[in-house]
Amino acid sequence: MSAVRVAADVTLAAGVLAQLVCCLGVVWMRDVFDRLHFAGAGTTVGPVLIGVSVALTGFSSPSGTVQSLVALAFLVLLGPVLTHATGRAARNLLHGDLGPTGHKPDGGSRPPEPKPAPAAPEEGGG
Repeated sequence: MSAVRVAADVTLAAGVLAQLVCCLGVVWMRDVFDRLHFAGAGTTVGPVLIGVSVALTGFSSPSGTVQSLVALAFLVLLGPVLTHATGRAARNLLHGDLGPTGHKPDGGSRPPEPKPAPAAPEEGGG
C-alpha cells in the first residue's frame, strides 16, 4: 500500500467516525440549539475529511475529482450559512423576536422601577 492510499483510508475512517459522533450528538442532545451544534459539525467536519479522502484516491478522470472538490467547497461555504439561518429561525420561534434575550422596552439601560409599597390601612376610619 502506498502512503497516499493509507492517508486516504485514514481520512475516510476519520470522516465516517466524525459523522457517527455528530449523529449520536443530535440524538442525545435535548435542546434544539445543542442539536444544531452537532448538525452543523456534521455538515462540515465529516464531509471535509471524506472529500479529502476522495481527492487523495482520485477518480479515473480528473474532472470527477474536480467536481467532488467543487461540491465540497460549496458544502464548506454554505453549510455554516444554513446552520446560522436555522438557529435564527429556531430562536425566532422560541422567543418571538430576534432581539437580545431578556430585552427590555427601554433598551435595558435603566434598572427596573421599584414597585410602590402597599398603602397602610387607616386607623379608626369608620
